[in-house]
Amino acid sequence: MKKIILIVAMALLTVYCTNEPLSTEMQTEEAQKTNSPTLTSKGTYSECDPVSINIMAGQFTNSGKILIENDATNLYVTYSALPNWYFSEMHLYVGPYANVPLQNGNPVPGQFPYKKSFNPLVQTYTFTIPLSAITLDANKCLYIAAHSSMKNIVNGVIVRTETGWAGDIKFPGKNWATYFNYCLRICDPPPPDGTTCDTAYMFGNYTFNSLEISEKWGWATYYNNVMNGTYTYNLYAGAGQNDITKGYLAGTVTIVIQGSNVSVTINATHPGTVFTETHVYLSDSPPTTAAPGQFGNQHTLSNTTTDNYNLSYSGDGNFWIIVHAGVCTTE
Repeated sequence: MKKIILIVAMALLTVYCTNEPLSTEMQTEEAQKTNSPTLTSKGTYSECDPVSINIMAGQFTNSGKILIENDATNLYVTYSALPNWYFSEMHLYVGPYANVPLQNGNPVPGQFPYKKSFNPLVQTYTFTIPLSAITLDANKCLYIAAHSSMKNIVNGVIVRTETGWAGDIKFPGKNWATYFNYCLRICDPPPPDGTTCDTAYMFGNYTFNSLEISEKWGWATYYNNVMNGTYTYNLYAGAGQNDITKGYLAGTVTIVIQGSNVSVTINATHPGTVFTETHVYLSDSPPTTAAPGQFGNQHTLSNTTTDNYNLSYSGDGNFWIIVHAGVCTTE
């Protein structure tokens, strides 16, 4: 009799230690892929490459991405999960930071203006928000807080249920919720045949990798006790892995420092090369992002060969600068 009771107890223990089973209403991963929008090298909704921000589940696990685009009419915010991750809820805020629903410095997702629940679960969903409904700042920028409830499903079994947030800026409250900013962009139509478009950066003394702000290639320059004067640097395009032999010399950047004033002139010197956009980061503080749209200074250009910024900093001789350009070259 004791043996029978022991066997029953062990069986019950096994049942209650088993992970939660997958609902029979759950769509399969293949079905989700079929229903998902296809993200091309350019955006689904615009000619711009989507801005991609990782979704962190439970603060430390990369579980997907938030992809942001805009056209002349709408802002598009796409939640996209990695394999084996699914969304059950999404809550989204877009607009000025002052209007984010907060309590003791923590965001309140249930009060976000855009929200969606899913049964069955999904791996992707896009919010389409009219620009006319969004309050933008003078630079046509806004803040985005993207919250989600996520499930990690392996072999049909839910093994984790987590909260997801995207962004590199932490809210001031005690929890780990994050947000990020985004500036509206205008991108030119695809270039004609025979034209190659690339990302270009001014060569600098720090890589994005060494600063731990991105796995992508690119450079930042730090000036330490710099004197007034004129400094010229190379602008390289397509230099993947920070290897200039993989790219080409697209132009030059001339920086003129006079006290607290900094003039930045970007010139295309490679035959057939023009600029479609430029971005400049200039600050006393080191950069925390490698996303050009968040550098704070940007120009949308129409195939020009030169561009100029007149900026300023504290004037103490120490500052950081990143110069980015979108370049197209016709051979």
